[in-house]
Amino acid sequence: MATGRRRRRRRRRLRRQRRDAVIAAVATSTVEDVPDHVLQVILLRVDSSSSLIRAAASCRRWRRVVADASFLHSFRSLHGTHRVAGRYHTIDPIYEPPLPRGNFVFLPSTSLTGVTVDDSRCFSLDFLPDGVSSWELVDCRGSLVLLSKKSPGFGGVATNRRFTDLVVCEPLTRRYQVIPCPPDLEFFMCLGVFLLDSGFDLATSGGMGIPNFRVISVLFDRHRWLYYRGMPMSFMLSSVGDGSWRVLQGETIDDVDLPEWMELIKFVGRANACLYWGIENEDGATLVLDENTLEFSITMFPESIWAPYNKWTFRVIGGNGVLRVVRVIGNDLKVFRQLAGRGEWMLEKMLRLPDATRGLPGREEWFFQHEAMIVAANEEYVLVTPREKTWVFSVELDTMEVEREHERNKYPGPAYQYESLPWPPALQVCVQ
Repeated sequence: MATGRRRRRRRRRLRRQRRDAVIAAVATSTVEDVPDHVLQVILLRVDSSSSLIRAAASCRRWRRVVADASFLHSFRSLHGTHRVAGRYHTIDPIYEPPLPRGNFVFLPSTSLTGVTVDDSRCFSLDFLPDGVSSWELVDCRGSLVLLSKKSPGFGGVATNRRFTDLVVCEPLTRRYQVIPCPPDLEFFMCLGVFLLDSGFDLATSGGMGIPNFRVISVLFDRHRWLYYRGMPMSFMLSSVGDGSWRVLQGETIDDVDLPEWMELIKFVGRANACLYWGIENEDGATLVLDENTLEFSITMFPESIWAPYNKWTFRVIGGNGVLRVVRVIGNDLKVFRQLAGRGEWMLEKMLRLPDATRGLPGREEWFFQHEAMIVAANEEYVLVTPREKTWVFSVELDTMEVEREHERNKYPGPAYQYESLPWPPALQVCVQ
């Protein structure tokens, strides 16, 4: 009996000792005791780009885990390669004076979980050389932003001025590459500069450099053979990978002739890998540049869409292979769609602007005595203002609903969608 009691007491004492040892071990454990493979599983559950950035910024070890190639591959598989972080909204000086620190402002997307207005400072361009106010934002593509150097006395690239220096930057990594204007191009007038799609190759860049990019510059020159006419020129600029750039391809097209005066040519939209310029007094002719081939052509829109043409009332938009034209005709906002495979056009939607805007804050009875002006248009919405006064409102193209209170209505100019990578390549630098 006594021997049995001693055995039971000894077993209870051993259990208490093991329990106390476990409690002591747990009390002294930290997050550093979590193995890397478990930490990866935890971080893969973070579905917000901004939250992942914050997590990776906490310590060197977490940065190393996030920057690991296998982690990035798994993260891309789960959450996608790119997220729409927001839009850079620009201000056209035709409608309002530019902001003190440039012609643009970043508005984060409400669809990107975890990104708030406070996070918009991550997309600031205050790292640019010569100060951000020296540049005008002209395009975005993927995670890159394209800006053009301001010239005294001239507006932005879209308002027709001489070709000048460019800069391509990536806001999240605060890296940039300046493209000085080639000496043999500095006296040409510019119809526009545009970024082309380009992927980010983590394997080749090592996270240390800006992603490869290509820029199309569309210039204007006197025609070689025809008096009082002009012709378009295109140049493709590309990053080399060592921080330099080069001209990949250049085309001067003398079988496409344009009016001599650039004021008669206006950029009217980008759709389905093509760039469009409306031409006044040319009976429906539109200059088109194919982004893939760099070939120019003239497209003739039907009279029902084109006439009466006014550069302030005509825009070309597209998406998912569908080509549309947005027009203001007699203060009716009309959306035309090209029928697939047939080349024919149909009136898809129409909205009577004076009636649809009645009752909106700031609406005056004397508005719309003249045709309204299209400020900007994309596949989601159209910005419109009466000609009598800058009073910007937007029309959602899906529903044709009109509203005035949206934040985007404060910035009368084109908006450029910005996609942020779901991880910051700058994390690679922190690992070294």
